[in-house]
Amino acid sequence: MSKITVLVNKEKRNTVFSEKYYARLREFGDLNIFDRDDFSDMDYVIDFVKGTEVLITSWSSPVLDENILDACPDLKAVIHAAGSIKPILSDAFISRKIRITNSAVALGEGVAETALGFAISACKGFYTLGRDTRNKLWNENRMSRVTDFYDITVGVIGGGYVGRHFIKLLQNFNVDILLYDPTLSGEQVTTLGAEKAELDELLKNADVVSVHAPSIPATDNMLNRDNLKLIKDGAVLINTARGSIIEESALIEELEKNRFFACIDVTNPEPPAEDNRLRFLDNVVLTPHIAGAVTNGLKRVAKHVCEELERLENGEKMRTEVDLDQLYKLA
Repeated sequence: MSKITVLVNKEKRNTVFSEKYYARLREFGDLNIFDRDDFSDMDYVIDFVKGTEVLITSWSSPVLDENILDACPDLKAVIHAAGSIKPILSDAFISRKIRITNSAVALGEGVAETALGFAISACKGFYTLGRDTRNKLWNENRMSRVTDFYDITVGVIGGGYVGRHFIKLLQNFNVDILLYDPTLSGEQVTTLGAEKAELDELLKNADVVSVHAPSIPATDNMLNRDNLKLIKDGAVLINTARGSIIEESALIEELEKNRFFACIDVTNPEPPAEDNRLRFLDNVVLTPHIAGAVTNGLKRVAKHVCEELERLENGEKMRTEVDLDQLYKLA
């Protein structure tokens, strides 16, 4: 039985985990749950993790530096109950080749579901027609503002965990799916249930464009003044990924032409300025970064942690195990 340590602050212990998931973790070893609000006393942290073989971290967990690692020389894996592992990494951790997994797939399911909700509601005109009815209109604009979610083309930008789950959800609808992801072959894209496309081709042909790319230097302003103009009139653009992927000033310019509708859950920076035009345009729905898990949905992360621990203890490869040599590709 392994010594398992949950090195998570009080806030995230209360929102991500519950006794239900602690009980499941205890099935695999001696469970030690960090018992302070934060990590301000690093001497206490180092003493607490001594002898740990499996470490569970999350948002705001401390960097796993040499001092922490020296205290648990038998550490065989870290299960990160959050998305990006980069905030907890150190050169010492990377050099020791310790196995590590993240919970991006658990968070990604909620993001993909939110994107699907945006896609259907924007196509059906819920946002614009709802405003009409508040303004004492009824069905005067129904024909011009409603596109049924049927026999249309959905373009997916990014074939990672979120993009793949979004494509999986789309299999329930009669739609054509284009996928832009330069890291995937045509055969891989076909296996996912989509058709491989170049970015410009996708933007020209998709009735719905949903962004699911990682925020890395290669994707900064990937949608910009040169290619945003390719989006079809009447289309829907959805960004539940990161604000840095779309050149915001160029997006606002296009939206002010009232050519297409946008559902924007992320901006750069966050929050956007109080006078940011995205807050006021009638063809924009702007939400405060809620696509991923926010409340009860965070329990998906705890479930994923339990499943990864089970795989680890069974001698299997963890589902979201990270190849540290490929960090440059990860958000």
